[in-house]
Amino acid sequence: PRVSSGDIFGDRAPRFLAYPRTFTVQSGADALLKCQITGDPQPSIAWEKDKAPIAPAGRFRVQAEGNMYSLLVSRVTPEDGGQYICKAKNSVGETYAAATLKVEPGEPRCEGHPDDRAPVFLARPLSLRVGRGEDVAFSCRVLGQPGPVLEWEKDGRKLSDLFESSHFCVGKEPEDWHFLRIFGSRPPDGGVYVCRARNRAGEALAAAVLLPEPWAALTNGEAAPSAPRAKAFAVSEGKHAKFRCYVTGKPKPEIVWKKDGKAVVPGRRHLAYEDREGYFILKVLYCKPQDQGLYVCTASNTAGQTLSAVQLRVREHRVRFQVQLEDVEVQEREDAVLECRVPLETIPTAWYLEDKPLQPSPKYLMEEQGRVRRLTIRDARTDDDGIYLCEMQDQGRSVAEVSVRGMIVKRLPRKLDVMEGENAAFCVETREAVEGISWRRNGQELQESPCTVLKSFGKTHLLVLVHVTREDAGIIAFAVGDSETLAQLRVKCAKRVPPSTPVAACMSTEHSNAALLTWCPAPDVHRSPPGAYVLERQEAGTAEWVQCLTTDTAGAVEVLGDSVPAEADYRFRLCAVNKYGCSAHVEFPGAAHLVPLARVERALQDAVVQEGEDAIFSLELSALVRGAWFLNGARVPEEEEEEGRRCCIWHSKTEHALQIRRVRLTEDGAEVRFVAHGLQDVAMLHVQEPPVRVVSSNEAAVHAYMASERVELVCELSRPDAPVQWYKDGVEVEESERLVLQREGPCCRLVLPSAQPSDTGEYMCNVGGDSVFYSITVAGQCIPVQAAVHTYVASERVELVCELSRPDTPVQWYKDGVEVEESERLVLQREGPCCRLVLPSAQPPDTGEYVCDAGGDSVFYNPPVRVVSSNESAVHTYAASERVELVCELSRPDAPVQWYKDGVEVEESEQLVLQREGPCCWLVLPSAQPPDTGEYVCDAVTFTVTVTEPPVRVVSSNEAAAHAYAASERVELVCEVSRPDAPVQWYKDGVEVVESERLMLQRSGPCCRLVLPSAQPPDTGEYVCDAGGDSVFYSVTVAGPQVRILCPQERVLELQVLVLERVELACELSVADAPVRWFKDGLEVDETDDLLLMAEGTRRCLVLPRAGTEDAGEYICETRDESVSFDVRVSEPPVRILQPWKAPPTLQACTGETVTLACELSRVSASVQWAKDGAWLEAGGSLILEEEGAHRRLVIPVAGPDRDAGEYLCESGAREPGGPWGPLLLALSPPFPCPEPPVSIVGSAGARERRCVVAGEDLILACEVSRPNAAVRWLRDGRELAPSEHVRVVEKGCLRQLTILGAQHSDAGSYVCDAGTDQRVMSVQEEAALPVQAVEGDTVTLMARLSRDTAPVRWLRDRRLLRAGARLQVGSEGPCRSLTLKHAEPGDSGAYCCDAGDDAVHFTLRVRGERPCPQEKVLVLEGGSAVLSAVVSKEQAAVSWAGPCGAVAAGERCELRREGRVHSLVLSNGGGHWSRAGGGVALRHGPNPALRLVPPELLVKFVRGLSDVHAHKGETVLLWCELCKARGDVTWLKDGQVLVPGGRGEARVEGRERSLVLSNVGPEDAGEYCCESKDDRTLAMLRGFPRVVEIISELRNLTVMEGEDATFKCVVSPEDVALTWQLGGQVVAPSERLVVSTNGLCHALTIQQCQPGDATTVTANAEGLVSAARLSVQGEKSWRGCRGHLAGRGRGCSDACLEVELSHAGAEVQWLKQGVLLQPGAKYQLQEAGCRRTLTIRSLSPSDRGTYRCETLHDRTQAKLSVERE
Repeated sequence: PRVSSGDIFGDRAPRFLAYPRTFTVQSGADALLKCQITGDPQPSIAWEKDKAPIAPAGRFRVQAEGNMYSLLVSRVTPEDGGQYICKAKNSVGETYAAATLKVEPGEPRCEGHPDDRAPVFLARPLSLRVGRGEDVAFSCRVLGQPGPVLEWEKDGRKLSDLFESSHFCVGKEPEDWHFLRIFGSRPPDGGVYVCRARNRAGEALAAAVLLPEPWAALTNGEAAPSAPRAKAFAVSEGKHAKFRCYVTGKPKPEIVWKKDGKAVVPGRRHLAYEDREGYFILKVLYCKPQDQGLYVCTASNTAGQTLSAVQLRVREHRVRFQVQLEDVEVQEREDAVLECRVPLETIPTAWYLEDKPLQPSPKYLMEEQGRVRRLTIRDARTDDDGIYLCEMQDQGRSVAEVSVRGMIVKRLPRKLDVMEGENAAFCVETREAVEGISWRRNGQELQESPCTVLKSFGKTHLLVLVHVTREDAGIIAFAVGDSETLAQLRVKCAKRVPPSTPVAACMSTEHSNAALLTWCPAPDVHRSPPGAYVLERQEAGTAEWVQCLTTDTAGAVEVLGDSVPAEADYRFRLCAVNKYGCSAHVEFPGAAHLVPLARVERALQDAVVQEGEDAIFSLELSALVRGAWFLNGARVPEEEEEEGRRCCIWHSKTEHALQIRRVRLTEDGAEVRFVAHGLQDVAMLHVQEPPVRVVSSNEAAVHAYMASERVELVCELSRPDAPVQWYKDGVEVEESERLVLQREGPCCRLVLPSAQPSDTGEYMCNVGGDSVFYSITVAGQCIPVQAAVHTYVASERVELVCELSRPDTPVQWYKDGVEVEESERLVLQREGPCCRLVLPSAQPPDTGEYVCDAGGDSVFYNPPVRVVSSNESAVHTYAASERVELVCELSRPDAPVQWYKDGVEVEESEQLVLQREGPCCWLVLPSAQPPDTGEYVCDAVTFTVTVTEPPVRVVSSNEAAAHAYAASERVELVCEVSRPDAPVQWYKDGVEVVESERLMLQRSGPCCRLVLPSAQPPDTGEYVCDAGGDSVFYSVTVAGPQVRILCPQERVLELQVLVLERVELACELSVADAPVRWFKDGLEVDETDDLLLMAEGTRRCLVLPRAGTEDAGEYICETRDESVSFDVRVSEPPVRILQPWKAPPTLQACTGETVTLACELSRVSASVQWAKDGAWLEAGGSLILEEEGAHRRLVIPVAGPDRDAGEYLCESGAREPGGPWGPLLLALSPPFPCPEPPVSIVGSAGARERRCVVAGEDLILACEVSRPNAAVRWLRDGRELAPSEHVRVVEKGCLRQLTILGAQHSDAGSYVCDAGTDQRVMSVQEEAALPVQAVEGDTVTLMARLSRDTAPVRWLRDRRLLRAGARLQVGSEGPCRSLTLKHAEPGDSGAYCCDAGDDAVHFTLRVRGERPCPQEKVLVLEGGSAVLSAVVSKEQAAVSWAGPCGAVAAGERCELRREGRVHSLVLSNGGGHWSRAGGGVALRHGPNPALRLVPPELLVKFVRGLSDVHAHKGETVLLWCELCKARGDVTWLKDGQVLVPGGRGEARVEGRERSLVLSNVGPEDAGEYCCESKDDRTLAMLRGFPRVVEIISELRNLTVMEGEDATFKCVVSPEDVALTWQLGGQVVAPSERLVVSTNGLCHALTIQQCQPGDATTVTANAEGLVSAARLSVQGEKSWRGCRGHLAGRGRGCSDACLEVELSHAGAEVQWLKQGVLLQPGAKYQLQEAGCRRTLTIRSLSPSDRGTYRCETLHDRTQAKLSVERE
């Protein structure tokens, strides 16, 4: 073996002990790349990014500590992402390691980055269609702040994973342009390319499609390689054959499928594609015998070629069709007929369109004539194109293709399944290049967007949905003209499969203090690739596994002693993780002994203490090691702490400390040293002499003296020799006879033998480091006469007397701090030493505090003590151990003060200090604690003090570890809090956990643990350790045993059912309690009434109790590990007519009657057709066709004998016996006079209805009339209400409604709905506390409004709960609750309550007895009918009717009716003989008759007025009204002017109706129209709408090449609209280049021979409506022109010259022929002359023919060269 020189001399080449790790950081954070390298001599280290050296400056900083090397990147940006390489080199050798840094965009930052902008695409990449071998360039322009980073991907994968680096190029150009170039495109390059732009402010994306030309078949000159030995494959006739081939290679290989040496062209029955696992698939659908043969898969790339072959054999069925189906080709909208013959007539057959069963319908006509089976496809459309099958039951199939020739040549697939996050691509081909295509999804038209790509290449039209989501699923439609094709897009969720367990785990301990761990990925890694590998360690003797590192790549990792916390034997285990979970752990065999290398993390610090204090030295290490302490070189023993020992040692984890108690001055300068395993640290002890302190003093005493008294201030010091200075009011005092300074050892005194008022002031004893303050007050002698209480009554005399010690002492009097002035009301008197203040007649304003001030002394008269100021308003919230000071300043310094806490007087102690200085009082808590929280009171001031504990924080936890476990493993969640006594709660999924045998909670000081000794899958969830102010979240996943599906064994099953059948999809699992998920067409299903999910033991079922056609689809039952698919097909039974089973032969009806023909179908969604006398009927005119559920009706509103009589037929499409109705004869009789009944108000009983309304709410009154065309008037207090902003009147069918918006007090009153012959009276009053008054028989409504719409209420009367009944109705509408009492009786009086639980509203109802009924006159037209109604108070009352001739009895013209308390008399023919006789009709019940019928003297009144009309120009308008009688003249007026007959207006008279017809109205006809009779008038407004202009189809942006024509089109309605064109804001004047054309609604502008300068905005202005589009002209960016033989011809043996001219003289070009780069030589000569570039081709020959291209960096031009033979 060879030995290097380095080994001979002991030198070693560099070696990585720990590699830099790939990781991801947020933008703006710091990134640290670390590695550990060993080598001898020490290697030099260099860092590179993307192969460029990194200079250690700015945000890049390189560090080295021993053999640890790191690169710190501060405040990373997206540009910092990439591959980083660390290179190590010494004299022996070199090595390197790489890691990838991924930068994710952070959250948008508002602070610090006000100028940040998310990326925006100004120009998106364009979709392209290219030929084989051509270069492709995608370019886009992106703006953003900071500059965004762009990433390109193809079909969801990175380009570097698909292409070699030489195949593509990504770059950036000036002005924020970016590009992607692909050189020499190949068919595998086709797909969807997505460009992502990211910065810290956000992300944007844009997509484009590359469509390369398809593969070319082998030509005669190409030699096909020989096929390998073929495998045999057999399939039954009519079944599918699927071949798949797995090929790898780079560049990606091109795949060509051949059958018997000929290329297989994809079509209806041949599908070629690549699946998600990388297999290349060829599917032959519905195999025929002619599909037998040798199929070869040819894979080739630039590196070589390989083949794979299979021999297909199609097995024929034993029972075969005698005549097979034949392929059919029809034109669109023609009928297609398929016909075959079965061997026996009795064999049943079924028809299929691919996998969809067909049923007889108007679309599909199925016929059986003997042994012939025929299918007719009526009105064939694009989606009818496909493969049709006729199948004999349990026997053979016959297959045929139906081709529908129309505008759409290649239709959409019927279904397309994609996974969530993938791209969905749809392609349609048309017969010719067309415009006006549209793409729709679920009926909504799709527009171009970042995630929606729409592109057309001539006849090929593409739709690509980028990164689909479940919301994108639905029906995709493509339409052009009348042709349409549909596809169902199904988006399936990705199966969430965790990775498999790694294998081949091995550990090596050859190197000292290191363990090399190696492993291999699982064999099925491609099924669910891991995102990372997690390595955990376990210290010997413990049960806890701790995560130590994560790596993205499989292979090997070295664990160093420096990575463990303490010296011990360690075991290791590994698992693979991805976003769906983690694999089981694999343990590495054996154990490794590792020792950490300790470093000083926090060094010792010098200690400076006072003599007698304790000195503490501490440091913190990087690892758990033991050490020794030395004091002045002598080791400090580590025995347990004993009383009297001066040195104490302790340590906690990595922290070590030494305490020296009661240090001495002699120890000043002592050295303290710590030594541990090769490291040491030193610090010094500095001892200082303690400062002088005041030991005691009489400072706290009250130093208030009278003149001539002795004052003695005492102060005792801590040292007898300490110097002392005394100060008075800040000035040092001097000793004298009046001021004596005394000193006795440590005791000092200041003595004033005979104090005077001038000695008043603040005295201070200063001893340097401490001071004592004394506040001295010396007062003169001021003697009040008496200490009386000065309380007086107004006008009394007040006399304040003060006697002084000296009669000449000046005196000032004050009131409330202000010196008083003598007046008549205030007299000041002085007699020697006696002073008086007299108020001869005191008044209340004289109340206050009076002071007699004699200089050094004062007297206060009846002074109340007040709090002058305090810090009460401050926020007294403190943390524990903070100082609390409560300050209160009183109005008098000598006022007594008591402090209280929570009502109890406080006592002074060390924890609570009370201080007093003059009028200021303090309550001090030197170190507040939570028990000190409370309410403190000083006099009348209250302080609310809150003391809180410091928030508990989580110091450390194992939250970051991967908490993924297998069943029965031990789970331990650790959390260390900042306080050992802090309470901690543990939660699982938001619910507090309860300790049990399966879940243990442990506590050791500040360390808390939640332990699951044997975890199970139900323990999976989110655990939270809540410490009050802080929380830690643990996401725990416990994987159970593998859940397998035992039955059914097949993974794909097909199930055929009929509508309304019960469907049960079942599977049996290997684990009884394993959860499953059910999906339908990729979407997860939830249990409903129509879909049941059941679980019993190991059995899981999905049940459809009554299947419908919408239930058809693919159902998937998915466990954690496996899934099974059920393809459910639901077909509908034929439609039947259930009722009537047989139609009556003849139906008699009268002319003018309404005739209804009805039937009931067996299916709600089925359609029927009605026929009359053999002709199909359609709705409209005099016919109404109705559908309601399964019922179908034909309604003839007004039957006529000539038009409607005949034979009717209802056909359901089910051509079976009993299916359609038989013929039905309708016979019509001549009409007979039917008088129109009078208008009545439904439900009106004549009683007054009462309503209460709350001010501000809407008042809604409604009634129902007997006829929809009945006219009513609304009146309030006798005045008619007209619609306005405040009043809304609505007429809808028979409903008449009046709404008062925001009702106020003024809106209360009596409302009447007057229908002419009937009316309803409603009394509305504002809701108030007043009693609700009602009369017997009235309807009363009580209403309350709640604060919540859904709140429940109870109604009570006299505290008894009310129940809804016939007379009592409870209503609820929004927040309003109502109680309606019908036919009120006196017994209903009482106290009513609406109880809402938290609140209630009370009502008092008073119902008066029966009122006398006044006679009411009823007007009736002669010959008409009259209805007289009355309401009695009791239902059982006996009533009788009386007329002018006595009692009225029922007869031919008289009908008596009774409904409850309502009694009615109906008189036919108006009872004219009664009214003419002058008599009346009375209801005999009570003292007075209720009604009287009188002969009318009718005025000419309008019973129905005119209505406002809105009309368009050119329409015909009808204004009509109705009089109360047929005879009556009217006059028509417009705007007050009488209309003259003739012209465009025509007045008509029809019975009682009067109408005015205006033809071809215009704006001049708008105005007020009036119809007047001699007694009445009615008005209406005719308003004309402006001209309606609509842009139906907008302009679209156009991009054309230079020299091409650009045509802009828009569709505008109406045809005569005045449309103007503008270019860049300038009106277009038609010319030779600008052509304006109009064809009906279509308007076009054509710009011929476009130039780059024509790029602008094109605007179409249609009478104010504007549509705009952008014209872009792609001109020659780098070419000004081309001259020479660019498109010329040459003769053999001559030369050809191609010449171009550039815009820049220094630009470089390259020449290519047929995509091949040309090099200068004897054949080709390249010349440059300024801006000219010339290519000369020498000695032309036919082989020189072809396309030549000249390219610059930004542009290209090409020409075709033809060579003619001489």
